[in-house]
Amino acid sequence: MKTYSPEEENEVIKKQEYDGFYFLPLKDDEDGLKLSFFTLKDEHQGVPIDGSSFGDMFHIVMFRPDEDGQPILDDSFEAILGDPAQYIENLVGAKIYGCVLRKTDKSGEWIHDYLTGILGSVIVNKLKSYANSISNLR
Repeated sequence: MKTYSPEEENEVIKKQEYDGFYFLPLKDDEDGLKLSFFTLKDEHQGVPIDGSSFGDMFHIVMFRPDEDGQPILDDSFEAILGDPAQYIENLVGAKIYGCVLRKTDKSGEWIHDYLTGILGSVIVNKLKSYANSISNLR
């Protein structure tokens, strides 16, 4: 996966020359979002599908933190977006983070692996937390 420097991002956004991006709330500014754009490597690149004249179809995955700060799946859906970055920037202050990925004939596997990886790491972290709390009781 190729990520872009801050200098490259403005051109990438303008030309929509990216496959997707991660979005995170800024820690020191709840009215801001950090967007990190990426391009998938060859084995995951595909032909965009299910778009329209308005825009491409995108996978959108949103998480929110639980009371312990662990991610909880808030929503996962597909939508045709003319400007995906602007769509996500409208969520400023919602304390939601996640990923947007252009839908292609190969993107289903990538987004599945992304969701599985995050949700799997949450389960592992919760199990570690439970184990630690049990060992602290002894």
